[in-house]
Parts: sequence; C-alpha cells; structure tokens
Amino acid sequence: MIYEAHLASAEAALWPLDAIAWNHIDRDAASRERALHQALYDAALIEGYLPLYGSRLLSLLEDDVDGTAVLSMELFEGLRHYTALKRYLDAVGFRSAEGVDAGLADARVRSRTGSTTYAADTIVEHLTHFMGSELFAAFFFQRIAEQTREPVLADLLRRMSADEQRHAAAASALLESRVRRDPTLAARVVAAAEGFRHYGNDIVEVPVAERNDLEALAAFNRRVRHICAAE
Repeated sequence: MIYEAHLASAEAALWPLDAIAWNHIDRDAASRERALHQALYDAALIEGYLPLYGSRLLSLLEDDVDGTAVLSMELFEGLRHYTALKRYLDAVGFRSAEGVDAGLADARVRSRTGSTTYAADTIVEHLTHFMGSELFAAFFFQRIAEQTREPVLADLLRRMSADEQRHAAAASALLESRVRRDPTLAARVVAAAEGFRHYGNDIVEVPVAERNDLEALAAFNRRVRHICAAE
C-alpha cells in the first residue's frame, strides 16, 4: 500500500507546534520583513484552504484507498502549517490570529466563484496540479527560510518545506500507480504539467516560482518524467 510508506514517513518527521521557539522570536528583525510576512499570509490562506480543496479531491477518489489516505494525512499537516503561520504572523504584529481566520473565511467564500471543474475523469489532472503545488510550496518556504534574518521563522519554514517535499512525493506515487495501471495516462500527466495551475489560485494570486528559479522548475520536470517513466 502506498499510503503506509508515507504514513511512516509522516510519523518519523512529525514536529509539534511546541517544537517552535515562539518565545525567542527576534521581533526587531521581524519588523523589517513585512514583505515576507505578506507572502506568508497568502501562504497561510492557501494552507487553510486545503480542507475545502482536499474535500473536493476526496470526492473524486472514493475507490482509491491510497489516495484518500494520503490526502487525509496532508489535511492534518496543512492544518498544522496554517496554525503555525497564523501564530507567527500574530506574534510579530503583522496580523492578529482573528484577522487571519477572518481573511481565510473570506477567501474560502471567494473560491466558490471559481471555474475549476471537479469530475472523476479529471482526477489525473488535479493530482498533477496538486503534486506541483506542493513541490513549489517546498521551494517557496525554503527560499524564504534562506532570506529571513529571523531565526525562529527560518526554523519553522525549513520544517514546512520538508513536509511539502513529502507531500509532493506522495502525490507523485499516486500518479505513478495510475500510470503503471494505464500507460495512456502519461500523456495526460504531461499535458497537465504543461498547463500547470496552482490550486492556491482559487483564493490568491500565486507566483509559481520566481523568475529564473531553475531549481524548482527542474525539480517539477524531473517528477513529471519519473511519473511518466512508470508506463
């Protein structure tokens, strides 16, 4: 079973919110990083949107035990990411926890007006977009961890980046399994990758990768090629 391996990985990498040194945040350093905080606020909304997005994918995976299990694990970790980012943004005075929750509620309502179609025959495309979204999130968090001069934030984001890498690997495994059973799906994976859309665009404008961010783009390309090699 695919999900058992990823469950073991998730348990081995589990970090509680109390592992973050909240009382040691350098607020002076944080006060000079408001642009980073705005980007993290958008990231928090995306993490908080995952329960709605994930439930839409789950409805397409009723017959896929691995798929439903993997998404369920990621819903839990997404909640931890949302809560951690919300707590950090509140602690540094960027936006209160209540304000973040209110922003999330508004964003979720806005997502209802989207034109994205969720149908059983589009699950390969959705899984490809989900895999890419998690992979680019890993590079996004790692990049900010390197940019920030606030050590507690750097620690938090390195942990989150590692989680997102695992999520991308799990989504890749689900796609590989499908391509192995039906090699004709490889072409759909490639087409979905070429027309990649981050699911976070349902609620915010998501820059997939910084201009010339060749490392992230190359990693995405490698994953797609690996998935299609399963045919």
